[in-house]
Amino acid sequence: MVELPKGMQHVDRRELLTSLPARIQYLHQFLEFGPDDVEALVDGQKYIKMVIPAIVNMVYKKLLQHDITARVFSNRDSRVEEDPAVWMTEDSSTIQNRKMFLRWYLIKLNSDPTKFEYWEYLDKVGLMHVGRGRRNPLHVDYIFLGACLGYIQDSMVEAILYHPTLSMRRKIAIVKAVGKIIWIQNDLLAKWHTVEGAEYAEQLYQEEQQQQQQQKQQSDLNGSEEQEGYLHGKKVLGVKEDSASTHTTSTNGSGKTSLGRPIDEVDIKEMRCPFSGMAIEQRAEMTRPTLKSILDETSMGHVSQSQQPPSGIPKLRLVKGEMLGKEILEKEPWGQDVGSPVR
Repeated sequence: MVELPKGMQHVDRRELLTSLPARIQYLHQFLEFGPDDVEALVDGQKYIKMVIPAIVNMVYKKLLQHDITARVFSNRDSRVEEDPAVWMTEDSSTIQNRKMFLRWYLIKLNSDPTKFEYWEYLDKVGLMHVGRGRRNPLHVDYIFLGACLGYIQDSMVEAILYHPTLSMRRKIAIVKAVGKIIWIQNDLLAKWHTVEGAEYAEQLYQEEQQQQQQQKQQSDLNGSEEQEGYLHGKKVLGVKEDSASTHTTSTNGSGKTSLGRPIDEVDIKEMRCPFSGMAIEQRAEMTRPTLKSILDETSMGHVSQSQQPPSGIPKLRLVKGEMLGKEILEKEPWGQDVGSPVR
């Protein structure tokens, strides 16, 4: 074998496609995901958390706009084209329940990525959407999962970029970190839907059988199957230490991040997995949905689709701590007048 050129690293394909640690390490290296990104995630939690409720409402509005995704809430399989006896609505208890899971998931997505169990759980999210890892199987085609992640990323990036007081340096850091996390999650969803590494299927099958046997043994000990939010029998969501705020970003013992933000500001409630009941929108529209009834959960009014603002116009408005829709305000997402300079 010819010696590799100076500076070139060897990546073993078999290991890359059969080993989750090797896959995550490669993605980290290629995307240059490192300590600066972790710090940016911690620093940006406060701002991201504020827009999560609005994003969740918009996502489920999307999911219920098309029959192919709305069906999944009833039949748990996007490949089944038989219509349900009763269509789900935004007021359905199932949808309200899934909204809660998605809120938990998005907060988890922006928590501490320094523990390997974080990445194991993101991989498990992908597993649970191909009819595996659950006694009550769920199958969601990849196109819907990818579209949902893209919509979520677009919404988060927009909200951060329109923040009126964050410096451009901090905006860039947060946006880059969020983008890397979402694209790694995207890869961990896609890998369960592709045939890459099919020649290693026997090894993967044996490893999966071992994992299933371990899970069964753990379930027998606990008297039930492994619940959502658990990994290898251990609760990984809904525990305080799972928050990114527990990751040490201060080197001077001041209780603040290196960007000056108090550590206790990022103390957040944790949660369980959300994607396990989600179906994702089939086709992303080129225009934003109207938000008057989406963001105000108490509103009963109907807004015509023809009133949707064109893509590129900010869809989120923060007024007195509440996220509102653009069509009822002429404010920037964080309450700044349109046309005012953004620092």
